[in-house]
Parts: sequence; C-alpha cells; structure tokens
Amino acid sequence: MDRKFQTDPEIQRLIALSAASRSFLGEEALAAKQRFDIPARLRTSLKQHPTGWLMGSLASGLAASLLFRREKPANPEKRRGLPTVLLGLTLTAVRPLAKVWLTNQVKHHLVGRFASTSSNPQAESRSPSSNSL
Repeated sequence: MDRKFQTDPEIQRLIALSAASRSFLGEEALAAKQRFDIPARLRTSLKQHPTGWLMGSLASGLAASLLFRREKPANPEKRRGLPTVLLGLTLTAVRPLAKVWLTNQVKHHLVGRFASTSSNPQAESRSPSSNSL
C-alpha cells in the first residue's frame, strides 16, 4: 500500500524547499545554542586570550581597591617611638615560641602525672573510694 507521489515539478520544488529550510533551521538552532552557551564561550576565550584576561583582572582589581579605599583619620598622638616598635616586633616574634614552650611544659607535666598514677596500681587498689568520684 505504498503511495506513489506524482512527479509534479511543484511538489518536487516544495520538497526541496522544505529540506533546505530544515537544514537552515538546524544551523540556526546550533548557532543560537552556541551563542547562549556562556560557560563554553568563556572557556574558549580564556584559552585563546589568557594574557588579556589576566591584565583585565589585574586592572579591575586595582580599580576596585582604589574605588573602595577608605581614608584613615590622621591621629598624631598615636606616634610610637623606635624602642616601642622594636619591643612590639620582638613580642610578636616570641609569641609562637612561647606557645610551643608552654605547650611542651603542660604536656610533660600531664604525662608525668598520668605515668605516676598508672605505674602505682597498688595505690589504686587500696583506695576504692577515689575511683567513685
């Protein structure tokens, strides 16, 4: 039950026109899809022009930092002398060392305390009331 189409030239022209329209619409759809695919466009632009993107980001960062910079109020009585500045720098440099030293001291104290408790099991067995706390 296969129908045979007439070989009318008008029908053949319409079939060719519809095929051309289909291919044109397919190309237009692909172009629109690429036009609206922003992440892919950014990726290709970054790959093609990395120096431009780097310079642009540096320029925009500099402009933003200059735009949002606040002026600090001048406070003349807060001037510090050289000995005070050196003392502050010294204390800042010594603070991490002091933390390490103090941590080691506490650790050795606690290790010694727990070692003396666990090495004397007879003292624990003599006073059962000390374990009930």
